[in-house]
Amino acid sequence: MCTSAQGGQLVHHGLLHPPSVNVADIVTPLIAERLARQERVLAALPATIAAQLHHRLATTAGLHTTDVGELYRHPGRVLGHYLGWIAETGPDGAATIIAAAQLDTDNAHRTALWMHVDALITEALADCDLTLICAYPHDPATAAAIRHAHPSLLNGAATPNPDYLPADQFLAHHPLPPPSELGQPHDIHILDHPAQLAELRQRIGDHAARAGLPSTRGEDFVLAVSEVASNAVEHGIPPAAVCLWITATSVICQISDNGHFTQPLAGLLPPPASLNRGRGLWIAHQLCDELYCWPHPTTIRLHFDRHGTV
Repeated sequence: MCTSAQGGQLVHHGLLHPPSVNVADIVTPLIAERLARQERVLAALPATIAAQLHHRLATTAGLHTTDVGELYRHPGRVLGHYLGWIAETGPDGAATIIAAAQLDTDNAHRTALWMHVDALITEALADCDLTLICAYPHDPATAAAIRHAHPSLLNGAATPNPDYLPADQFLAHHPLPPPSELGQPHDIHILDHPAQLAELRQRIGDHAARAGLPSTRGEDFVLAVSEVASNAVEHGIPPAAVCLWITATSVICQISDNGHFTQPLAGLLPPPASLNRGRGLWIAHQLCDELYCWPHPTTIRLHFDRHGTV
């Protein structure tokens, strides 16, 4: 996905720091060093830390910042965000991304999904001329996964990480928690054939309207569900079960078929522009507030927030 003429290789560091430490104290010297070498830098930081960073740096030429809260709110969009930044700022020459993680430890599924994405980055961006530094507060609940996800650790000096697990081993060692129980679905549809998708889209739209989603988000919900359901019928092993719930906070759709999902990067990387197909999971990731996939059997759960509807 990286097109640097000089070629390159990803360097992927994990950085565990005490929770009480001001992240600005950690990232400012790392960023200053790279800007002094005229590297371009993307810093994914909380707004308060970004403000401190701009105040402390002698120069911010080459520095780009993004809101880490929004970034980590949607883990499935992170790889696309990184690749988009690399493309926009020019693929040639070294670049650094420094991300100060903000994991939602009250949401075990989203935390696990982010760690999956972090583990997959090493494979997905392997050919990029990029240094990626992922700074995490040291938390016993996540420390082992953080160590397993990063080929090297950065604490003062960079050192090879003996605890690192390649992506396939990481996913086996740290599987996504099983789907949470949502009770009896409000609606269930069984799909055997693509011809049934038109009726499904109508029913999904009605469900979104009952949940009070704004019209544009309702259309997004219909599109995301339709793309995943199409994949289940056309590329999975039907019949596919489409289950719908409305909770106090979300509109949820779960799509299951009898296949086995074996492509953990599917939907996390932008599909090549030359392909007219193969975009379904990518589209769903861009539209959903949360998207989770369990591999055996293939089960995909899509969440849309009900902001302002309850």
